[in-house]
Amino acid sequence: MTDRLNVLVVMSDEQSWDTLGCNGNPAARTPHTDGLAENGTSFDALFTPFPLCCPSRTSLITSQQPRHHHVLGNWRGIRPDLAEQGIGADFAAAGYHTLYCGKWHVPGTTPKRMGFAESVAIPAVIDGKDRGRYIEPYRDHAAAAGYELVPGNIENLTEADRAGLADPSSPHRTTAAIELEHFLEPWQTGQFLAALDRAPDDRPWFAVCSFNAPHFPFAVPRPYDSLIDRTKITLPPTWALGPEALPDEVAKSHFASKFADLDEAGWIDVIGHYHGLCSLVDDQLGRILAGLAARGELDRTIICYTSDHGDMMGAYRMVEKGHLLHYDETMRVPLLIKHPDGGAARTDAPMSMTDLAPTLAELAGVPFERATDGLSYANLVGNAGAADVRDHVVGESVLWNLDSENAAGEHRDPAGFDPATDAINLSLRTRTHRYNWRSRDRDELADLTAADPNPKAPDPGQADLVAGFRHTLADEVGDVFGWAAEQLRR
Repeated sequence: MTDRLNVLVVMSDEQSWDTLGCNGNPAARTPHTDGLAENGTSFDALFTPFPLCCPSRTSLITSQQPRHHHVLGNWRGIRPDLAEQGIGADFAAAGYHTLYCGKWHVPGTTPKRMGFAESVAIPAVIDGKDRGRYIEPYRDHAAAAGYELVPGNIENLTEADRAGLADPSSPHRTTAAIELEHFLEPWQTGQFLAALDRAPDDRPWFAVCSFNAPHFPFAVPRPYDSLIDRTKITLPPTWALGPEALPDEVAKSHFASKFADLDEAGWIDVIGHYHGLCSLVDDQLGRILAGLAARGELDRTIICYTSDHGDMMGAYRMVEKGHLLHYDETMRVPLLIKHPDGGAARTDAPMSMTDLAPTLAELAGVPFERATDGLSYANLVGNAGAADVRDHVVGESVLWNLDSENAAGEHRDPAGFDPATDAINLSLRTRTHRYNWRSRDRDELADLTAADPNPKAPDPGQADLVAGFRHTLADEVGDVFGWAAEQLRR
């Protein structure tokens, strides 16, 4: 037994901030996450620096911006000298037992290399790509339970699932053929709890349980396929505007065309399936909390719940996330931290994903001495009246050769960015504004305090405000993206 606190991070994938009941969504069914908010601190302005799995998760683990850790796009390998650094190694060096379970998505390294003593339910790496749901022990489990998964399918789909997702009468969503007791997330929770039972009892532990849901595809197990009351779902206000309201590179992208066959009722039902997967993850959180209580560890564990990025989920009639989508729907994610010392609070202080590691380290009394772009928000836990730590958050994303899928784990130094062949999008988010700058399209400004808070081309009366935002971005990213900084200062 130890007097030091354990630290638990539960992470979903592709979950927007507004999917929780505690964040005001009347359709949400998230009682366990809401309970963390009632008894802990809700950080309502946590933003990812890149709205895509691999870059965001690498920023969480390393506490560095994408331009510094080099995972600028899915499947771009981490900067080689960072491959054995990160939050796992920080806690291991402080004497913690470290455990990682589930989706990894930090290309070019492994949980073991980054300081996690035990890892379970880790996805297979196929052709240099960590395939998320493709966890070979799970596929063995599903096969033993009598389910025939499509060979090589990275989403663990059956032929019935694929047919359901393609059904023209209800496209893009279906009831999963796999029953709940054999579905991936409940299986993974069991794997995590069993690994936690193996943790030594003479020292504290730091553990991450990272789920795939609510990431698409929306093959949802019963009862979560119909759990959400569709009458309580409201389409995003921008749904009526459509993608035509956005810059051409967004309006003409696959994000705008992928679900173009949906009518209003179809969108509502897709959103219902998405929220059903959020509820599925919430119930796994409940199982984990019950497991901690049974172990007598609930009251000596710092509990953190978050996600890597969000999903447009109907905003401007678009779905998914990615390089082009520097919008709050994809970049703003939940963050709830419950400390055993208690204290409920909410804060809208701007916060970056890079800040999470230094915050958890300070809360646990773990030294944090490596290079970082992050700042600690530990003083805001249980203390909403504390002063802001930063006044803005920067987003940065790159399309190498105009393609986000053109890598298979290889490293590429972002100093080699070429404006003739590559694209860069940068953004600045404050309490009151979002400014998006695009190297190949027009910029956007959203005044979040205005009657119309939607992003649009800045008007002449906003020239000074925009110039200030541009110079701030230039100062932030110019150490790596010199060309972009020159453009921003013009």
